[in-house]
Amino acid sequence: MESVYRNFRNISKTELNELGIKEENMGFVETIDDLKKTLPNIIIGECVQTVKFRQNNYKNQELIKRGKYVMGLGIYNQLYYDTRISKRILKPASIQFKNLYKPYFGQNLDNKTLLVWRTGGLGDLCFIQPNLVYLKSKYPTCKIIFATGSQYHSMIKTWDCIDEVINLPFSMRYVINSDYHAIFEGVIERTKQAEKENSYRLFTKWLGLNLEDKLLIPHQKVLETSINKCKEILNKWGLKEKEFIIIQMRASSPIRTPNPNVFLKLINELTKRNYKIILTDMPSKTKEVSDFINKVNEKNNVFNFAEYSKEISDTVSLVSLAKLCIGVDSSLNHIGVSVNTKVFGIFGPFNAEIRLDTYPSELCDWINCGSETDCCPCFTHSMTPCKNSIDGYPKCFDQLNINLCIEKIERLIG
Repeated sequence: MESVYRNFRNISKTELNELGIKEENMGFVETIDDLKKTLPNIIIGECVQTVKFRQNNYKNQELIKRGKYVMGLGIYNQLYYDTRISKRILKPASIQFKNLYKPYFGQNLDNKTLLVWRTGGLGDLCFIQPNLVYLKSKYPTCKIIFATGSQYHSMIKTWDCIDEVINLPFSMRYVINSDYHAIFEGVIERTKQAEKENSYRLFTKWLGLNLEDKLLIPHQKVLETSINKCKEILNKWGLKEKEFIIIQMRASSPIRTPNPNVFLKLINELTKRNYKIILTDMPSKTKEVSDFINKVNEKNNVFNFAEYSKEISDTVSLVSLAKLCIGVDSSLNHIGVSVNTKVFGIFGPFNAEIRLDTYPSELCDWINCGSETDCCPCFTHSMTPCKNSIDGYPKCFDQLNINLCIEKIERLIG
């Protein structure tokens, strides 16, 4: 049978106990040291019947009947019961994750296997990478397995520090066969410390490494096939490398996504100054991006890359060819830095400093919106719209100072 990530049904307290989850471990804590004292909200579910599903509309995955799979509690909550046919998909496995958990907090990894996982998104994966580069350099005989959503695999497979990439959810055998587990779920979502401290610094402290800022820079390999594809597209548009700005207008969640009219004002100012703009997004947003471009004053200077962005590697390649990339909180900013392209970040619910201030100033600048909005910054991690939204968009971005943006952008690119 097939299922998708949309079948929600409340999990009973009894079932939470069977999964090894305590409700008191699901709330906020002050620091990452406090978080280390709690168990992660990771569970092991046994598949009642074989099921196929799509994660984030990206490729079919299959869970096999009687198989035992490791996943976050949120994913279990979405998958465990199919409300359309009133049947169970998953049940608590006979073994609980807490009885297998061997957290990695800086131990020696010579000839050891480290299992790393993080659901996403792109920025969060970038926060992790410098630490794994360091560990692989210090312990070349260690094996590092990275578990994350399949939509991120094309990027992570290019990392030399990774030996194997696997899907989430994944078989329990990976947990059993690993010496240590590095789980990054909750580090920025469940700690108050994350409202004040840069995520790169938090992630390296979480592992007990405490790397210097100069080491906390992500690096991406640019695939030759993707570069050639992007150059062909640029040639078709009459554009040259390092002569355009790439913009990502949409974040991974609606609470961090500005009203398109905010970007319309910014792009109109940029094109008025004869800048060429490329907009990127996932292929399913191609028409939406085209409709937006039709509203731009000088639409002939704006181009739609969404239909060509089949894999993350395509966007990474295009960013490497750009003069500058502009992104909202915050994945495109991290991708830009990772390929040595200058970046300008636009932030609302989160202050940019907790995402970008480890980067060199000559490579990165930003603007924080909402200084006149009493609810900003709210530090809300959510896939639901802002409770103080206007037309479904957070109102903090409406305070964006376009003139200051242009001033900072032109100073950054010289």
